[in-house]
Amino acid sequence: MQNNNNEFQNNYQDINECTSRGACSISPTISALQEVAILLLQHLAHYILELEKLGGNNQNIKYEILNFLGSLISINEFSDNQLYQIIMREYYLLEDAKKAYQKICKEKQIVPAEIKSSSSISNINSIAQAISMGEKISLNKYKKFNSEQKNLTEILLIVIKSLNLNLIKLCDFERFDSEIYHEILDALDMYNHSKISAQKIYNEINRLARLDNKLQIEIAKLFLEIFGGISEVSVSHSTRQGKAILVSGNNFFDLLNVLESTKDKDIDIYTHSNLLITHAMKRFNEFKNLKGHFGNLTENCILDFATFPGAILLTKNSKNTPEYLYRGRLFSNDYIVPNGVIKIENNDYTELIDSAQNAKGFSKGKTKDDTILGYNEGEIEEKFNYIIENLNNDKIKKLYIIGIDSHLECQREYFNELFSNLKENEYAISFSYSKDQNNILTIPIGNYIPLATNLLKSFFDKYPISSEKLVFFITTCDVMSISNTITLNEMDARNIYMAKCPPTLINPSVLETLAKKYKIKFTTNAKNDLKNIRQNS
Repeated sequence: MQNNNNEFQNNYQDINECTSRGACSISPTISALQEVAILLLQHLAHYILELEKLGGNNQNIKYEILNFLGSLISINEFSDNQLYQIIMREYYLLEDAKKAYQKICKEKQIVPAEIKSSSSISNINSIAQAISMGEKISLNKYKKFNSEQKNLTEILLIVIKSLNLNLIKLCDFERFDSEIYHEILDALDMYNHSKISAQKIYNEINRLARLDNKLQIEIAKLFLEIFGGISEVSVSHSTRQGKAILVSGNNFFDLLNVLESTKDKDIDIYTHSNLLITHAMKRFNEFKNLKGHFGNLTENCILDFATFPGAILLTKNSKNTPEYLYRGRLFSNDYIVPNGVIKIENNDYTELIDSAQNAKGFSKGKTKDDTILGYNEGEIEEKFNYIIENLNNDKIKKLYIIGIDSHLECQREYFNELFSNLKENEYAISFSYSKDQNNILTIPIGNYIPLATNLLKSFFDKYPISSEKLVFFITTCDVMSISNTITLNEMDARNIYMAKCPPTLINPSVLETLAKKYKIKFTTNAKNDLKNIRQNS
């Protein structure tokens, strides 16, 4: 099959969740409500910073802000009512912060540094009023900024979200970085000032992306240390007869708590989504009730959830998928709990376990092929040294570095074709797609981006990232991948290719600005891209 850019766009949704929902764009009402939620966060950041200058500090507010911003990462997965609930929580917290600040200013006889905003935020007593306000905010953006400034502010928000997401991950390990937290507040506060040049926004994007990259490396090291190190394992995708719980999302400690709570019960635990990587970690392999990974390794949560005959836990910071079809079987201990989902408090999984025991469970097992996951750190170091040696002596003319799995068949076919057309003097390092060839090193990391970031750092500590021999393929459009793409450019990577992102993830105009500013080329088809790469060497 010929794989061109138009065909990629047509096939992007072949197994994507938005197709099964029948909606592949962000609702205008959701977009408007997002504007309100972000504006409230920007104002809140300003008053928290001003309070801290005067000695006011509330530790709980820090986590509230992180959770608010973290909730907005998967904005297109919210209902109007869920997003409005976030808005009202932000509003009351903002009002409290403003009153506390004004009180301290009065006591100290200081003129308060109030925000001058063209949008009144006092009249949002209903969803309709909030939507109307969001539409006005959006209109004011067009008046306030030119096209480049507007798109750069959106890119900055993407990087802020990635940095925030990784700070939340750091908090999971019971660590907190106050410097990063204040960088997030300062960046949000930038939006409160009318005169922001495109260059200033651009510089802030690059600086925060660098911080984000360092934070990912710190998280990867903590992950390896706390969970006992990584190894190469065979992961079961089969199921067996019996009662079961599915744990989905991103939070490793939630999975650990479920395993601890069920280790003496006749309930099998299956992972889902980004928890796949846990099977390669020593700490999780200690639990005999961890049976395997469920699902077809796509992002189609609706299909997987509908076919799982037990209880399902959505861990903290998970994607907020529509769950209205699964009432009574879905649980979450997240900050914002989706409609129809039972909230778990204080890590008490009694209701989750009772639901699993009362569900029908698997009536019979189903056998599927296992997959290989993880790596041996010593072997990876040896292979990296081999690749670097051959880059230096010119036996390898091109090294292609391929990102995580996008779960799209069209991309799988793209890289299968790319691998088939590699020359003997070319090599590929892939964190996702694989093929049995001597000049391909596949490092299956279960889409856990911090591990890839950490491994690549060890490679670039020994070989210059600015080499013309290196070609990077960005395969996904999540906030962390976009942040890392910016860092690659900042570190002077010369050849960056990216698959075009769907409008649900990034506005096409914003994507064009991203590509222009950071010298990103869009993939077309593998043969054509290889030809252009070789010609431009």
